[in-house]
Amino acid sequence: MMRIPFISRSCSAAIVLMYVGSIPVCGQTGSVQDQLNSTYKGKILLLRNFYSGSELQYDQNGVIVRGAGSGPWTLAYVEITGVTVSEQSIEIVGNRLGTLFQNGKPRPVLIGKLKIRISRPASNVDTVAALFSKVFIEPGEDLRPLLPDYWKYYQTGTDLQARSAAWQADLDKSKIVPLRTAIPSTGAPSAPKAVRTQDPRYTKEAASHHIEGRSVLGVVVDGTGTAVEIGILEPLGMGLDEQAVLALAHIIRES
Repeated sequence: MMRIPFISRSCSAAIVLMYVGSIPVCGQTGSVQDQLNSTYKGKILLLRNFYSGSELQYDQNGVIVRGAGSGPWTLAYVEITGVTVSEQSIEIVGNRLGTLFQNGKPRPVLIGKLKIRISRPASNVDTVAALFSKVFIEPGEDLRPLLPDYWKYYQTGTDLQARSAAWQADLDKSKIVPLRTAIPSTGAPSAPKAVRTQDPRYTKEAASHHIEGRSVLGVVVDGTGTAVEIGILEPLGMGLDEQAVLALAHIIRES
């Protein structure tokens, strides 16, 4: 297990959807705009595919056609502040939120504004509402298939001890034998020492809020010096855990 400190500015990450409940399908009465605002205004939802950027555009089938690429899931929450519907499109405006984990609990952090434009299909209200499930992840949906493998251990427990136990259990199942270096005089295993370090990069969102903290990672290195397994055991959020993974992989590769 390796601890990757963030020193230069500041940071601290559970995969929990902030909005809990079901997304209801609108009925046939009232205006589409009023019904969508009644359903979604004030809700905090997670963007499907974790797209970054301040403006996103989707076609009438809910497929993105303009915007930035995928980013960390901890920078992809949206607090919806309003929905406007015209004959041509649906426009969603809101606050983009990052997730900062403090004492194991998620806290939303305002990191910017977001505008989403969806080309409106010529169909009924129910179909229009169904587009939201193409843009946002459904509350209660399992995030594990949507995230990189190094996030899987984070979801195995509520604290570092539980996640570390799950990590060790997986190592035991895989029959990976830890490599230990003996101290000649005593025969006792020596403590590991860092032979090379590298500070992970800050995301601009974390740097702008002067966030500090730590990300605790588990890592397995094979005989060729390749990291064959990396797991996030205690995350920071705000996109910093991915940077810690990249830094760790680079250290191992260059050592």
